[in-house]
Amino acid sequence: MFKPTHFLTSNFNLMDTNSNWKILKKKGVFIDKNYNGLSLSLNKKNLNIYDSFHAIFYLDSFNVDQIILELKNLIQFIKKNKKKYFYLYLLNNFNENPIEKKVFDSLYSKLNINLDNLYIKVFDQNIRKLFSERNKVFVKFPFEIKFINFISDKIKKNIIFFSSKPYKLIILDCDNTLWGGIIDEDGYENIKYGGDGIGQIFQKFQSFLKEKKKQGFILTISSKNDEKKIWNTMKKRGMILQKKDFIIPKINWDDKAKNINQILSQLTLRPNDSIFIDDNPLEIEKVKSQIKNINIVDSSNPLEILAKVQSDPRFFKHKILKEDLKKYKQYKLKSQFEDLSMRNDYSIQFYKKLKQKVIFENIKTKNFDRTLQLFNKTNQFNFNLNRYTSLSLKKLLKNKFYSVKVVSFKDKFGDHGIIGAYIIKKEKLKIEIIDFVLSCRVLNRYLEDYIISKITQAYRNSAIFIFYKKETLNNVLIPIFLNKSFFKLNKKIKNLYKYNIKSTNNSDEIKKIFNN
Repeated sequence: MFKPTHFLTSNFNLMDTNSNWKILKKKGVFIDKNYNGLSLSLNKKNLNIYDSFHAIFYLDSFNVDQIILELKNLIQFIKKNKKKYFYLYLLNNFNENPIEKKVFDSLYSKLNINLDNLYIKVFDQNIRKLFSERNKVFVKFPFEIKFINFISDKIKKNIIFFSSKPYKLIILDCDNTLWGGIIDEDGYENIKYGGDGIGQIFQKFQSFLKEKKKQGFILTISSKNDEKKIWNTMKKRGMILQKKDFIIPKINWDDKAKNINQILSQLTLRPNDSIFIDDNPLEIEKVKSQIKNINIVDSSNPLEILAKVQSDPRFFKHKILKEDLKKYKQYKLKSQFEDLSMRNDYSIQFYKKLKQKVIFENIKTKNFDRTLQLFNKTNQFNFNLNRYTSLSLKKLLKNKFYSVKVVSFKDKFGDHGIIGAYIIKKEKLKIEIIDFVLSCRVLNRYLEDYIISKITQAYRNSAIFIFYKKETLNNVLIPIFLNKSFFKLNKKIKNLYKYNIKSTNNSDEIKKIFNN
């Protein structure tokens, strides 16, 4: 399984034997002892090994020239390596001397540049009281030992943030969640939204949610209410969020857990990938009891709601790909498919009308990040749950015995983008599919069948095998797919299964579904 690794360096002795550092080391943090020069630490070798870099800089007026030089080098390094993430912790011990303050402000302005992969945190007031002239002289550590508790906690929080898997779906209540008050009791004109006071909090919360939508998070609603009144309220009050921002909203008087389960089913998402935000403790408990592993935020105190979501690392993405920006549109396409399928049978003729087209490509620079994301984030339709670093995937690509294919998909509703990938190991007359992932957005379209049929066609003179690693909580859809007649169990070792793949006996029928 993929486990992020992190590199920590500093321009002073970090006293790396301290117990707090030992905790971080267990989380994959390497603490660099070379504190005499950042440029020696940030080299190509380390860049290939580690996923994030944390640099602690102690600033005072005696070493500012050296620091400026080091930071200039750091900025150039960051600019050249946009696929890595850098955290910079600036520790300011300047006193109130206006000259020294000016030096620091000048230094900070040099760093205040638009780099998406650079995060800067400045500490000054809190740091000064932890300063130790004695430790600075004798052990090259300019602070009291308790400083380690202070800074290691900050770094630990950022590492947790980095390692967290973002939510895919945000499920929202309406009354006392998206605005203050109850429409049926207060009327749309009297609910609290915008202006001064508590209404401003709700407006900021909606602004936060709108930004999440732009980043690829999916917004939906599960609310006991009158649907027309909800959309009317949003429109009449000029809210940031409007009807068009939500996918498959369930606004009715049904049980909320039932509504949420329907949403999850239609979007083919797991409860763990979702978060439900509601103010009613009874509704929260009912959803908790009926939907295992769903994440929940209590919005009953509007003064706390923003702090709750902004402190949850799963509401943030370290890297936003072009594919992420299309997520809302792509899930909208899926909902259109679901609406249509509910009114039709699943006949060959039905699928032919969808004008489905599949595009197979080799992995390239332009689709590398998306492919990496698919292998590392896909759970439900993922044969082996192998996770890759950028380095390990590139290394595999250099091996002549391996081939990585990327799959894109279009239909009458629009372009679904890159939705799948697989890795093949070639060995004489034997072909092994060691990884096969498919986005849950496009399941139930015979895509998985079609991809397998294309592989068997391409390697018709070879024995073809596929591996499946059984996981209790993940890849739950794979056993269903393996019930197809063209799979035959060959070998089983613990939770690893090896299957033979025969030529798909319905490949001609499947081909009729796709406009390829």
